[in-house]
Amino acid sequence: MQSRDQSEIEAVVGTYIEGMIRGDRAMLERAFHPRMSEIGHFEGALMWNDRDQFIGLCEGAADPGLPASWTILNLSVSGDIASVHVEDDWAGLTFDDYLLLLRSEGRWQIVSKAFRVRP
Repeated sequence: MQSRDQSEIEAVVGTYIEGMIRGDRAMLERAFHPRMSEIGHFEGALMWNDRDQFIGLCEGAADPGLPASWTILNLSVSGDIASVHVEDDWAGLTFDDYLLLLRSEGRWQIVSKAFRVRP
């Protein structure tokens, strides 16, 4: 993996986390591809959201005063695709997020997110 790819991917992940905490639509739209999807179980129910549904959830649960807390546990790049496992805190919970990214039109964007809430 080239360090430029890693730096760009880490920046996208940071934009995603900051945007999620702040409920910042513009930040999240930069981080996510327009056809992005999110899937995972939350409070016993399967959630499967498109980008706008996910952004709406973030806007409704925004806590701009909360410091961003996240750690990349694994990052792998293969050409124009990448996977990232990130641990992050949001809305008082700790999550494992598995992000798939695609480099398209010269930039990285998240195209898919699978998550779980840590016990």
